[in-house]
Amino acid sequence: MTRQSKIAALTGGWLLALTLTAQAAQQIGIDALSVNADDFVSAPNLLAQSSELTGSELSAADQERLDELLRQAQESIDEQDFATAISFYRQAIEIDEDNAKLYSGIGYLQVQQGDYQLAAEYYRQAIDRDSRNLPFRYGLAHSLFEAERYDEAADVYREILRMAPREANAHLGLGGILLRMDDFEGARSAYQALVRVSPDNAQAHEAIGMLYLSQGDYNEALRPLQRALQLDPNRGSVHTSLAEIWLEQGNQSRAEEALRQSIRINPRDARAQFQLARIFEARGDMDRAFIHYEEAVDADSGLVSAQAALGEMLLERQQYIRAVIAYRYLTQRLPEDAGAQYNLGLALWGQGQQDSAAQAIRRALRLYENQDNEDGMNRATALLESWGFEE
Repeated sequence: MTRQSKIAALTGGWLLALTLTAQAAQQIGIDALSVNADDFVSAPNLLAQSSELTGSELSAADQERLDELLRQAQESIDEQDFATAISFYRQAIEIDEDNAKLYSGIGYLQVQQGDYQLAAEYYRQAIDRDSRNLPFRYGLAHSLFEAERYDEAADVYREILRMAPREANAHLGLGGILLRMDDFEGARSAYQALVRVSPDNAQAHEAIGMLYLSQGDYNEALRPLQRALQLDPNRGSVHTSLAEIWLEQGNQSRAEEALRQSIRINPRDARAQFQLARIFEARGDMDRAFIHYEEAVDADSGLVSAQAALGEMLLERQQYIRAVIAYRYLTQRLPEDAGAQYNLGLALWGQGQQDSAAQAIRRALRLYENQDNEDGMNRATALLESWGFEE
């Protein structure tokens, strides 16, 4: 029997690990919640434009030098050379050390480089020099959030709301951070406060609906999501969320209609593509399911559930190179998932990498042993023996 036909037989029968472990399923839920929380953490106007930077009274020579440094900084920004741009901003601060926008500019550039701790410090210095500037505070909140300093970020949003109680982005940002901190009551209060000051804000109603949806309270989620859709029929994410409710309630036709509408609005809605793929798979229409799983992963490679489903279908279709890519990603994200390790072994064997395949199956075997999963242990042991590897 050839290697390809042998793998085809294995993946078509009892040896394919078709599902992720409970840990993986939990991670999928966490991923979905995290994405939705981030949607409502806002950081608008992070970059202070060079053309707007005006400082204190400077001599003509200093002003000319400052203008030249800002011009060079802008050129570096246009070229995505943020480190060089920062160096120009720092030289500009030596000329005009009280210019708040110079500090906020460095804060923004540090965000672009992923140094959120340092970004927060520069935004604080900008605020010290211009305490009424809300974009600086949004930049600080965003930086603290990305640095996982959630309590501090929440306090910054609260300060914004003390200064401007009707700031929609601050309400949404505060709610998103509290949601990330598992403070569901606090998040709900933040979103409801926004509804009170801005009853026609579709995003606020959607946030409330998503909060209930994340807790599995589908009946409570329905009303705010429908209200959000009334206010903004082109919010594709709301169509996707409603589809999840229809699926939970067994109304597959209504769910499919909502998902198609979501994808018409935004073809790169990974959640919608994934849910539509699941509908087709349940019907046995594997070709269309495969297409939508591909679309989901293309739109969001971090959607673990879509990666897992696509990986299984790639194995079944003997597309081993792509299956290896999918399962390598899954094993990196979920290193304790025995099923992902097992299927990686199948994909590697199909690709002709026998030793690497055996190593992956051995890793799966150890994980099955740690989980006291006797069926998994027997499956992995039998596969290794069939390949001629003795344990």
